[in-house]
Amino acid sequence: MMLVLSACQSTTPPSWYSAPEETNSDYIQAVGQGRSLNSAKQSALSQINSDLWTQVNSSFSMREVAKSFNDKSNNYSVIDNNINSETANVTFTSIEYTKSEKNDIAYFVQARIKKPTVIQQLKTDIRNTNEQAKIQLDALTHQDPLIWWMANQNASEYRDSVIVRMAMLAALTPEQSIPNAPAVKTLLEKVSVMQSRLLVRIVHSSHDKKSAEFLARSLNEQGIATTMGANSRATHTLKMTSEFRRAFMASSYISTKVTTLSLTNNQNRHVIATQEIISTGNSMSGYDLANEGSERNFSDIINEKGIWSALGLTN
Repeated sequence: MMLVLSACQSTTPPSWYSAPEETNSDYIQAVGQGRSLNSAKQSALSQINSDLWTQVNSSFSMREVAKSFNDKSNNYSVIDNNINSETANVTFTSIEYTKSEKNDIAYFVQARIKKPTVIQQLKTDIRNTNEQAKIQLDALTHQDPLIWWMANQNASEYRDSVIVRMAMLAALTPEQSIPNAPAVKTLLEKVSVMQSRLLVRIVHSSHDKKSAEFLARSLNEQGIATTMGANSRATHTLKMTSEFRRAFMASSYISTKVTTLSLTNNQNRHVIATQEIISTGNSMSGYDLANEGSERNFSDIINEKGIWSALGLTN
């Protein structure tokens, strides 16, 4: 009986899905298939993006736009290759679903969007991204430079978003001028400049040397320079204050290290973050080894939390 039922299932897609209408001068059209109606619609939207990318690639507009956008460097080919799928997929509004059908195993839809609507949305997206970049640039005038840099270290995403849309516009409207995003360029330059200026001085006691070195490495890995000595260029001071609490239990030496981290802006003396980290170690041999264990546990906690959260900052 099960074989008979299976044989009677309707599995043939509709004819309009098998031979979809082609994109024309008025509309960008695509079809989609999925196990649900929503997934079929998402499939059609992805196909619309894919069709746009076909036009972009065939016209070489991505490479040309990226080159123009980064006219102070020659890294446009790298940008071209590193645009990720999330950035490349534009979420279009005003999509029309002109046909919808299902059989026993799938849903099928036909979607379309007017080309002028696509063009207008791409232009609006570029302008909005440029305005967002302006807001971030304005924030630097009243925000701590390290916190500002943390919030904007991924500003390249703004650039990628703009380049994608500019490339699509160049492919769709080769005869028309394309809106630019000068604030995005300025933001990228400012982020790079601010990162090069940031220097964190780490102040610590002799028994915090290993923990201080680990903090320095963690900051360096994030692209932030550090120093252990006095330096007039230091923009921030990270002060470590710690105490060891010791106990002997069940033939084991236990060392608990309580470390307070305080990060200060050197220009205005404002404390921008404080955090307490409690680490422990134990040894059967004595407190020296237990102390070393608490130092290792300190580094484990930093690794687990991430350096920004460990300092009391959010990234």
